[in-house]
Amino acid sequence: MRRGLLNGRPRFLSFIKLLIIVALNYFNAIIFRKVIHMKTKKILRYFVIIILLAVFAYSLYNAAALAKDFNDMNRELKQVQAEFIVDEDVSEGGLEIKWTELLEKNSDVIAWIDIPGTNISYPVVQGKDNDEYLRRNLDKVYSKKGSIFVDATNLNPFYDYNTVVYGHNLMNSSMFSELKKYSKQAFADENNIVYVYFPDGSVFEYKVVSFHKIDAVNNDAFYNTGIMDKNGFLSLVKQNNYLKFDVEEADISSILTLSTCTNYNKNERYIIHAVLLNQ
Repeated sequence: MRRGLLNGRPRFLSFIKLLIIVALNYFNAIIFRKVIHMKTKKILRYFVIIILLAVFAYSLYNAAALAKDFNDMNRELKQVQAEFIVDEDVSEGGLEIKWTELLEKNSDVIAWIDIPGTNISYPVVQGKDNDEYLRRNLDKVYSKKGSIFVDATNLNPFYDYNTVVYGHNLMNSSMFSELKKYSKQAFADENNIVYVYFPDGSVFEYKVVSFHKIDAVNNDAFYNTGIMDKNGFLSLVKQNNYLKFDVEEADISSILTLSTCTNYNKNERYIIHAVLLNQ
């Protein structure tokens, strides 16, 4: 009996050791998994922070670049106005332009548009197509602001029944960005005159009579420069008009259409129509 007990103790101790080893391995495994889990969470947290910092830095860089672009645009536009405007008495269409110097700079310039009460006062060009000045300035070099330009299909600009003029809608309120203000009747009432100056010294005076927000794809009739049905075109201008149309249709000899993007939808446009008061 005693020998059997003695012989059984080593086996029992071995069994206990085995249990201890198994238990230690089990607890080590749990601890290891927890450590790995904690490390993984920590790594993921750092990774998310790095991504957020990278996005913030990229956004900051883009904002700074955009601000620089807008500052450059404003400086360029002010330089053009300072270089080629002699007299700024615009209240009665008295703007005086240095036409000789302006045409030497760019022979595609055909007019100067000025709308008192807004920032709109720019040379107007006409290219061989509607892409030429979309992203080119007066020097014909790339510029995000592009130029104010007449539709290439206008064969006799400002004498055609409908002359279409385009300009970008920029966040710095330059070019044609202020056209959207004409959605309000009060603003239109106070700033309803558009002056167009020509190299021969003549000045056309227009009155704003309509404002629309349109889908350009489905409303291309607004951009028709070869109007045959004048009554039909006037009906289109009056339809869904934000403003009061307070001119006699019989007195309308020519219409000026100004168009810019809304920046909400790639096909949406703000357009205003102004009728010629003198010629």
